[in-house]
Amino acid sequence: MTSIGITGIIGSGKSMLSQVFRTMDIPVYDADRNAKILMNSNLIIRKRLTECFGPDTYIDGTINKEHLRKEIFGDENKRQLINSIVHPIVKNDFIDWREKKQCKIVAIESAILFEAKIDDILDKIIFVTSQEETLVRRIMLRDKVDEATALKKINIQRNISGIEKCDIIFVNDEKHSLIEQADTFINSITN
Repeated sequence: MTSIGITGIIGSGKSMLSQVFRTMDIPVYDADRNAKILMNSNLIIRKRLTECFGPDTYIDGTINKEHLRKEIFGDENKRQLINSIVHPIVKNDFIDWREKKQCKIVAIESAILFEAKIDDILDKIIFVTSQEETLVRRIMLRDKVDEATALKKINIQRNISGIEKCDIIFVNDEKHSLIEQADTFINSITN
């Protein structure tokens, strides 16, 4: 089985590429979505987050996102602490998920693939990118934020993107088709 990583800066089109893969019958594990699920359901994560960030971390058994945002805003050490608690469990969840699949190729989508140390269990890693003005426009539209906030989000992720460690770069813009790039890439690893 070949395991593919999909990563890139916020707004680049990682989720669009994941959808393309799904239409090609390639299962894709969404690390961000599963991290949110595990933050609510995994007892180890719940215990550690509560120990580190206090009893207001969960309200009625559900993660208190606003409390965590306030706790980690502008504090890189606290952000890394959350990641050190959550992402090893997400990685193990992906490994369990992958082992249950009966197919030749699987993929995982994660903006922080390298920071979460998931790259060491993957065969190939794709970095999805777009021009900065396209990223800003997409983030402003999707997250309903101003340009300065969108640029701040981009710059935070740009510093930890790991683009130099990726096997291939997919460009997601009007001139390049993600479908064609995915098709060419999949053909190159299966033939």
